[in-house]
Amino acid sequence: MSTARSPATGKLSRKTVFLVVAAFVVAVLPHLGNMPAWLAAVILLAALWRAAAAYLQMGPPHWLLRIGLTFAGLAAVVLNFGIFWGRRAATVLLCLMMAAKLMEMFRLRDARIVASLCFFLIATQFLFSEKLILIAYLIVGCWLAVVALVQIQRDEDQSAAPGGTNRPRAAFVEGALMLLMAAPFAIALFTLFPRLGSPLWGVPEQALDGKSGLSDTMEPGSIISLFMDDSPAFRVEFDGAMPERQQLYWRGPVLWSFNGRSWRRLFGSEERTASRLPASHGATIDYRVQLEPNERNWLFALDYPARWPDDSRVTPDYELIRNQPVTTLTSYRVQSQPDFIDSPELSVGLKQAALQFPDDSNPRTRALALDLRRRHADDRALVDAVLTWFNQEAFFYSLDTVPLGRHGADEFLFDLRSGYCEYYASAFVLLMRAAGIPARVVTGYQGGFWQQSGGYLLVRQSDAHAWAEVWLADQGWVRVDPTAAVSPSRILDGARGALDVRRGWLDVDWVYRLRNQFDRLQHAWNRWVLGYDARRQNEMLSKFGLNGLSLAAQAVLIIVAAALALLPLVWLLTGPLAGFRSRDPLERAWLRLRRRIRKAGISVAAGETPLELARHASSRLANGHELVTLADRYCLARYSSPNPEQARLIERQTLQWRPRLNSPRPKSV
Repeated sequence: MSTARSPATGKLSRKTVFLVVAAFVVAVLPHLGNMPAWLAAVILLAALWRAAAAYLQMGPPHWLLRIGLTFAGLAAVVLNFGIFWGRRAATVLLCLMMAAKLMEMFRLRDARIVASLCFFLIATQFLFSEKLILIAYLIVGCWLAVVALVQIQRDEDQSAAPGGTNRPRAAFVEGALMLLMAAPFAIALFTLFPRLGSPLWGVPEQALDGKSGLSDTMEPGSIISLFMDDSPAFRVEFDGAMPERQQLYWRGPVLWSFNGRSWRRLFGSEERTASRLPASHGATIDYRVQLEPNERNWLFALDYPARWPDDSRVTPDYELIRNQPVTTLTSYRVQSQPDFIDSPELSVGLKQAALQFPDDSNPRTRALALDLRRRHADDRALVDAVLTWFNQEAFFYSLDTVPLGRHGADEFLFDLRSGYCEYYASAFVLLMRAAGIPARVVTGYQGGFWQQSGGYLLVRQSDAHAWAEVWLADQGWVRVDPTAAVSPSRILDGARGALDVRRGWLDVDWVYRLRNQFDRLQHAWNRWVLGYDARRQNEMLSKFGLNGLSLAAQAVLIIVAAALALLPLVWLLTGPLAGFRSRDPLERAWLRLRRRIRKAGISVAAGETPLELARHASSRLANGHELVTLADRYCLARYSSPNPEQARLIERQTLQWRPRLNSPRPKSV
């Protein structure tokens, strides 16, 4: 007695294996750059081995080897990430486990699991980035996964009923049509499905990966590294005209404590709130900031925030601190008051913190400060004298720096005299403190690229900057930028314009302009898609009088909208594209033949059989007998069980046949 073979355990065809492997490689591709190189190589080698095994008709490796490789993958994740908790570690673990699954993917069920998990793997990429360019990755990856699932089903049908056709090209067309038919539903759900005021899931702080951006510490070289990063930091839309470039100082962490090498914030300063707030009237600056994920708690604003988001607070240093880290694209409105006086009175404790100077360090800086103090009793005059010295002496704004030692300010001010903004800010603050003037370092961003056609300011990571603030009696904290005294073009033209260096082989003007133009698309994507939150959904529905609907009414609205959006596609597939809809190549060939007859001017009824069509059309055709023969052969191949070679021959003859109308009879004279 023969037993029927379960389709779930049926044999995978070679082409199906190739499609599943291709879908996996596309899905895993963006993740490979965010893991150790040797782990990425292991994953790609597993995919390559499975494709080679299908080509060479090899069997699966021994089960002990498969188990050993699986546990080795677990150990590799633990060694590199320490734990499985966290977005990056969990995603890398998923990639490794799917690669291990490929090594035992010799049944339809296993192939279906891998192809289905590709959708989940694609979705995990959007936990790290939501950039517009990833839409191409989403579409291609989902298309290949759908094609792989279609081809797996064809293998299953082939196992259950051998003899049918199983061409991957048809699976690609069918996969594209499936995605096309799903698009209206996706758009309707995106637009009308009730959106939450907060993300569906939260990412715990311990799971963060640490993205590029400003830190709450500063040491020589920390901001230089950001100059090499041209990725966007945030975008700003002003309610009125853009302020002067000299005002575009985007305030970030304020640093007080210096240990001889690095600067840090005051302990616990981010937990307190400002006691004095700027007035929200007068010459204020109103704007909206669209902040890229940086996995930090601070937001960026111009001096000084008078109004800010509800989920944030302003510290005594007038930093804008968010309650939760910025792990997704975040949009917020700010109103700034540039005329506000920060701390007209300074407490004894804060004054001591702003005068702190490491003992037994930088003797030449101390000596210079004492000499300046003897010549300038007024604090403002002393500050101006130092800025004039920076401007007139041989100081240079440059990336060419060397590591500084224990007497870093001495080495920079008297020997090196060349450096980036953090070198100037640090040395200037220490010089002020040595002269008895309270001073601190402020980090953030300066300037930005004005997108004239888009009407917004693009601030990149390469615009990161450090400057100083000194406390003057009756004036409070006053911004002083020593870098501007050395290189005024840094403020007017940005860091890239002030430094004649190339950050890579793609750092050329036309590429830079192209990236700026592309950012307009990214900004529109951020604004209209990623920024489509609960508030904007309610605003959109209220325009049509649909806000405040019950859940049942919203469900009906979604169904109706999806159906209306689907109607044009249904018409297209049942009309002009009807011939491409069928899985069977022979049927598609006959549908094309029907269209050729219709174009020749012969009526073709919708429910007409091939034999009926051949009988009534043959009388008007010079080659009508050929059509009758083709119809007989088509019916024989379509409704009986010919061998595949005969079916392909009939298909080829059907595609090659063209109608020839009877020649009109000449009129008698």
